[in-house]
Amino acid sequence: MTTLYEHLPDDIREVVDAYVAELRPQPWPIRFRALVDLLQEKLDTNAETERWRLIQEWTGIVTATLEHLPPHSSVVECLGLMSISFNDQWRAQALGQIDRDPTVLDRLITICPDWDDIVDSVAEAHQRRPMKPARGR
Repeated sequence: MTTLYEHLPDDIREVVDAYVAELRPQPWPIRFRALVDLLQEKLDTNAETERWRLIQEWTGIVTATLEHLPPHSSVVECLGLMSISFNDQWRAQALGQIDRDPTVLDRLITICPDWDDIVDSVAEAHQRRPMKPARGR
């Protein structure tokens, strides 16, 4: 199975590798906070870059990080990251669980008050420049 990580540019893979090494021993709540902080850092330090591109890049980093730190759907912070990932299966699993248990979203917003805005930004970035569908083989 091909992963997103394999298709990322070298500089982005280096970022993912650094985050995976740093986050591997950490529990999901710390991983979540570190990845959310990365988005904020990207947006704060790259104001001149198109916001949607930064958000898509961040979503790619999150997805590739999840590929290396397998997600746990029983952890609310991990469900949040799965729900915005580029992995269709993880996203569907997370969104299904969020639909079945609306308290998941409430807990995410309690943990990260900006989560609603992050989700909206990811959706907007995807609408602005959708990822190209994979070609059939």
